[in-house]
Amino acid sequence: MAVTTPAGGAGASDPALRERAGRPRASARRDPAAALRSPWVRALVVFAVLVAGYWAARLAWGGGPGFPTGTGERFMAWLDGIYAWIVVNRNDSPLFLYFFNYISVGLGSAVVLINRFLEFLTWPGVTVLGAIVAWRVAGWRVALLVLATFGVFALTGLWDESMRTLALIITSVTIALLVGVPLGVLAGRSDGFHRAVRPVLDFMQIMPAFAYLLPFVLLFGIGDPAAAVVTAVYAIPPAVRITALAIREVPRGAIEATTSLGSTPWQILTKVQLPSARRTILLGVNQTIMLAVSMVVIASVIGAGGLGDAIYQALSKVNVGQALQAGLAIVMLAIAMDRVTGAVGHGSRGANRLPERYRLPLLGADLAVLVTTVAVCRLVGVGGWPRELSVDISGPVNAFEDWLQAAVGPFTTALGTWTLDWVLGPLSELLGGSPWWLVILCATALGWVFGGWRVALVSAGSFAAVGLLGVWDNAMDTLSQVLVASVLTVALGVVVGVLMSRSDVFAAILRPVLDAMQTLPPFVYLIPAVALFGIGRVPALVAAVIFALPPVIRLVNDGIRGVSPASLEAAASQGSTRWQLLTKVELPLARGSLLLAVNQGLILVLSMVVMGALVGAGSLGFDVVFGLAQNELGLGLASGLAIVCLGLFLDRVTQGRRVQRV
Repeated sequence: MAVTTPAGGAGASDPALRERAGRPRASARRDPAAALRSPWVRALVVFAVLVAGYWAARLAWGGGPGFPTGTGERFMAWLDGIYAWIVVNRNDSPLFLYFFNYISVGLGSAVVLINRFLEFLTWPGVTVLGAIVAWRVAGWRVALLVLATFGVFALTGLWDESMRTLALIITSVTIALLVGVPLGVLAGRSDGFHRAVRPVLDFMQIMPAFAYLLPFVLLFGIGDPAAAVVTAVYAIPPAVRITALAIREVPRGAIEATTSLGSTPWQILTKVQLPSARRTILLGVNQTIMLAVSMVVIASVIGAGGLGDAIYQALSKVNVGQALQAGLAIVMLAIAMDRVTGAVGHGSRGANRLPERYRLPLLGADLAVLVTTVAVCRLVGVGGWPRELSVDISGPVNAFEDWLQAAVGPFTTALGTWTLDWVLGPLSELLGGSPWWLVILCATALGWVFGGWRVALVSAGSFAAVGLLGVWDNAMDTLSQVLVASVLTVALGVVVGVLMSRSDVFAAILRPVLDAMQTLPPFVYLIPAVALFGIGRVPALVAAVIFALPPVIRLVNDGIRGVSPASLEAAASQGSTRWQLLTKVELPLARGSLLLAVNQGLILVLSMVVMGALVGAGSLGFDVVFGLAQNELGLGLASGLAIVCLGLFLDRVTQGRRVQRV
């Protein structure tokens, strides 16, 4: 095949041509105007303007003016008035008498009934039932895992707390699926409804878990009903999204063939779409359950009880041993539920793989074993696991923590002090000490640089709302913690993700570790952080980094592995080194995955930093907890709304500019 050459007959290998072709590119790189077109350079300019404004305000007026608090104070007082009205009229207003109170009583009764049913089964009956269900749907290996989980419940002395948590999860997941799956089916079948519900789901998924608590406390009070509703609402988005995706992925040919035979829309749904989408919908059920597990633990702050309350009480007393016992129980519960529901979603049938003629007799035998076990245990007076037979590991764990503090305490203390004095403190002072209007302008500029004018308006509105809510200083402190933890998360995630993409062996070793980390409820990450760094803002940052790392690592690895081999071969044939391949080819071509990694890392860090209020991180998270504990719902709700505003800003800025459709 002939090769087309430029005018003058020189081929592509002509050194003079390469030199002439390279000169304009080199001069373009040295052109300041071209450099300023880079969003990162513009972001640095915005940061420099903020720093200059901070020092100018400090030198001229001793510091930037804080955001006027009058509007925020009036708003909090208005919210406190609403809460006072609800407390007085909860048993008189028709809205509560005939709606919210009915829901509250119904949900509370559901949790109590499920808990009593588990108590009726006795601990051997619950164990047998769990093992049978796991074996039938997921196989004997998962059944052994379930047996180990119940063993942990018993030996840690947390059997009753575990059953209460399980009852809350069952209630919440049932509500979430009863609402989420029909909405997902509707979104899958209606483009208009899908477009309408998508921004709502986006908004719900960027809200940190803590921000969900106060509105439902306002409506349902403290206790199981509020915990069940908030957990269900938190777990609904994946049920809707994945169900809608499953319905939309059903082959159009199958639907058209069924329609041509005269099937009604209901027949198409029940005979074609739902059976074809069953596997994907079951994966959505798995995600719903995992979110419910994580939220039930957090809901201990509003009186949910169970394992989350055991962790919360232990952390409040800085008793790492007791927190570890409860954390081990909730971790085992999360892993067991993930494996059982995940196996169903992936098509693993367990005992159902047996021939058809054996299934019914086997089911009868399973029921006979369960009924016999429960009957015998009820006759002999067996109930919950006797606490005197539990194994208390809190003493040895606390002793190990003391040894660990003596061994590495000076280092962790020095590291924490350095982080506070040289990183977190200055950044918090920069954001909180700069003129508020300058911070809003810089946030608006960042939104324009990274997302365009729409994101700029969202950024300006988010920061203005934070100020009007009356929690500007604490919001800036929270933002500084999020930024520091996010930089560490992204840096570590990119390094580990690149190494993972370079080695299949390393990827095979790391993948199950990341799976396990993503299964754990976020509450659990606070325990080792407190053990190493004590109480304060630093352990919250450490927990946030560890919690947000797995999805960042995965996205970086997937993005680099998804780069076209042809692009890599073309660059390698030109003599590019491995470093040049990474920085000039792989990372630029994986930009979409990298932006998503930054986005997910920031949102997860925000949710964990806010939760760090339980271990002394302060700021907005502390305001939420304080508002719950002291019945200052105005402060708590305002802080929760400010958390949502920060999440909205971080989410929109890190999504990047939308690719224009051709």
